[in-house]
Amino acid sequence: MNNLHNDQLNNDEIDFRELFHVLWDKIFYIGAITSIFSLISIIYALMLPNIYESNALMMPVEEDQGMSGMLGQYSGMASLAGISLPSDSGSKAQEAIARIRSLEFFSNNFLPYIKLENLMAVKKWNQASNSLTYDARDFNIESRQWVREVKPPKSNIPSSQEAYKVYKEIMRISEDKKTLFVTLSIEHKSPFIAQQWVEIIMDQLDQVMRNQDRQTAMKSIEYLNTLAPTINYEEIKKALSSLQEQQMKQLMMVEANDNYIFKVLDSPIVPEVKSQPKRSLIVILGSMIGMMLSVLGVLAFHYTRKSF
Repeated sequence: MNNLHNDQLNNDEIDFRELFHVLWDKIFYIGAITSIFSLISIIYALMLPNIYESNALMMPVEEDQGMSGMLGQYSGMASLAGISLPSDSGSKAQEAIARIRSLEFFSNNFLPYIKLENLMAVKKWNQASNSLTYDARDFNIESRQWVREVKPPKSNIPSSQEAYKVYKEIMRISEDKKTLFVTLSIEHKSPFIAQQWVEIIMDQLDQVMRNQDRQTAMKSIEYLNTLAPTINYEEIKKALSSLQEQQMKQLMMVEANDNYIFKVLDSPIVPEVKSQPKRSLIVILGSMIGMMLSVLGVLAFHYTRKSF
């Protein structure tokens, strides 16, 4: 048994030595293939356009909890009188994040304020002239016409649904669960457009939710004014009066606050440093792939020929 074990160790050692000699004999081919992959990786990395990312750091504006507390206090009494009071609608910040991610917000509040070709057809950004180069297969810059050839159901001019897919790829919004800080970012080949688009999203979101709450508060006040003369219960009348006061406060906040949903802690800037691509990483990975493939190819060729 000991002899058999020693023979196995010797065979393993011989195989390892053989493997080393095979690779050493073909070191030129391995180096050549690795160099070719490295060169291809360098060319590919240099051809990729720079991508810039602009970020905004925001925190939710504290919501007035008086309204929800008032509703909870008087909801039982109001139900006895046959009156249905609205319930707490949840976090405004969560609603805002959901809106930014939605197709409706993109179609109605983002797409009309940008150039579609800047989203769908930009090839690269020229830093010296601060101008954009478009893919001629998709967009003709001279005639300002879309010339791309696509199959149905796609159309010559990209639809809002098709553009929305690109929007979801370049837009990121996240919330820190501990601090509740919200980070909004846009990636684009032009750092100036990246910054402008973050500002558009922030401005439009504030307007949309401000208008929504303004209309809700005004309708609530109008409804409570109409309802008040029909109520005979003194406690319910006091509750309605308090609700009217809360709605007036809400309307005042809508009109007076510059930052209605989010308070901006760090405004978006024009980034000077690209966020992508990681060219050094691309070259390293390409070289490693080339080396591994060349080693596997040499070994496969050697042992396949040896078996015959």
